[in-house]
Amino acid sequence: MIAVLMVTLLYGVKTGDLYWSVLILLIYNSKKINIERVYKTSSRIIVIGIISVLILCMFGVLPDILTSRNTVEQINYNRHSFGFYHSNVLPLLIFYLEVYYICIAKEKIRNNVIVFFMLLAGVINTFCHSRNALILSLALSLFVIFVKKMKKGEYKILYQTTVLSIPCMSIFSFSMLFLLLKGGIWNTIDTFFSGRFRLAIFKMRRIGLHLINIMSNESFVSDNITYVNGKDISSIVLDNGYLYVILRYGILIILVYFLIAYCLAKKNKGNACVLGTIIAVFIANFVDNDLVDYSFLPFILWAFNNFKTDGLIKNVGKKVDRIYKGKIEKI
Repeated sequence: MIAVLMVTLLYGVKTGDLYWSVLILLIYNSKKINIERVYKTSSRIIVIGIISVLILCMFGVLPDILTSRNTVEQINYNRHSFGFYHSNVLPLLIFYLEVYYICIAKEKIRNNVIVFFMLLAGVINTFCHSRNALILSLALSLFVIFVKKMKKGEYKILYQTTVLSIPCMSIFSFSMLFLLLKGGIWNTIDTFFSGRFRLAIFKMRRIGLHLINIMSNESFVSDNITYVNGKDISSIVLDNGYLYVILRYGILIILVYFLIAYCLAKKNKGNACVLGTIIAVFIANFVDNDLVDYSFLPFILWAFNNFKTDGLIKNVGKKVDRIYKGKIEKI
């Protein structure tokens, strides 16, 4: 653990990004902590943060930024941010509050609470017009209400979907950077996702692809490019968590998230509500970028909670010994 921490500290000195060093310390110190407490604390922090921002916005300290979404009829500047930096932030925070509630309650999920989150998501959408957060919140709520009626047991399809979600979405997102160059249906897919893959191509062309990216934060965010519509963009925002991790930290780092998905699925293979919730979070990161954000941190801590590296190394060693002995016997 000390060796890993030293490597992340050296990485932080080189890049100015101490996220991984802080994360390693949190994982190490939370190995035996009650994960339910982590989710409760995270929920309180988000609620306090939301209330604080709304109050500051009400008194004019923080601006209510209005943005638009292009429509067939006209361009309406009717998407309120309510003090946050973008109109998507508040709806996504409400989505994560529902996610945290499900992870805390598990088998004791109450339908009236889920309905409350559905109504809250609908009300906020009338002001923020964030379709991604609304669809995710409604889909998750309906899924939980439906699954609660099913018999308990191991849910193999949900388990396998949870394990494969991050690998599949990472591969698809990365492939889109090359498929988009062929045009056709790939252009249509990119347009449906608001052109986020095309923007990622511009980012990839500038910084390249790396197994481990040791570029500084300043260099990574400074793009200064001219987009296809002639608009000058000083910094490209990657609204895809998987592409962000691949381009910012390197291809090898996304493998850590493969492990996170596997650990979360294994710990919750008997709870369909939690498995579905984890999948919803993974899908949310296909259209947003929270994998290295505070909102995803509880899932990382949960994945490595009681994670025994010594036992893992011993098991791998035993398997290697068996293979080696088998080869000797054949000889």
